Amino acid sequence: MLINTDLVPSGPYVDVVVLIDVLRTCTVAPMLFDQGATGVSLTTSLRRARAAAGAGRVLVAERQGVPPEGFNHGNSPAHLSRVDMSGREVVMVSENAPRWLEQLGGARHVLLGSLYNAGAVARRAAALSSERVDLVCSGFAGEPDLDDTLAAALIAGLIGRDGPKPELRGATRFATTILRAFPDPVDVLWRSLAGQYLRSIGLEQDLGHAARVSASEAVPELRSVEEGEFGKLYLFEAA
Repeated sequence: MLINTDLVPSGPYVDVVVLIDVLRTCTVAPMLFDQGATGVSLTTSLRRARAAAGAGRVLVAERQGVPPEGFNHGNSPAHLSRVDMSGREVVMVSENAPRWLEQLGGARHVLLGSLYNAGAVARRAAALSSERVDLVCSGFAGEPDLDDTLAAALIAGLIGRDGPKPELRGATRFATTILRAFPDPVDVLWRSLAGQYLRSIGLEQDLGHAARVSASEAVPELRSVEEGEFGKLYLFEAA
């Protein structure tokens, strides 16, 4: 098994990819499944999400901490952890993780991972992989960030824990050093660029929810891509 870590997406990717966005898309997605959602679709476009509305779909998005007009909820895990999504499909708009999904199209499997589902996504990635797992960090505003780097290190360690020692490539060893230097997830998320931004708009409660390690067994896995006038919609189901 080969484990590669990219601190920002670079590709190409061919086997199993775990896309990581701790703050907040890849924390919210498994949480929505835990709350009963039957599917979670991702897009960067508010117009694409609105076009997909109907048939009982719940629209989730946020601009400066507030849901846009016509949307049911913001992207806050602190809020969404209290919302019953039983039997509903969710369309979530995010400016970070979904923008990278186009680059992952060559992979056989695309999973969403974070601290929140680290154990489950590590097991799923190991089970699906034929030879390689790429841990791809979304970063923040196109730059590497501490929160995703920490999660990549944790997931890499969990993948290699129960089997033969994997070969580590890319930034995997660097990420592991970050984990050793900053073992407290809350501290790392507080220091991260994404964490500083959330604190600046009054959403510091999200950091505590995103810092929970292996709290979920849900692993969002890409099932289909739906074309549309305003962009693509990436449908994930829980593995």
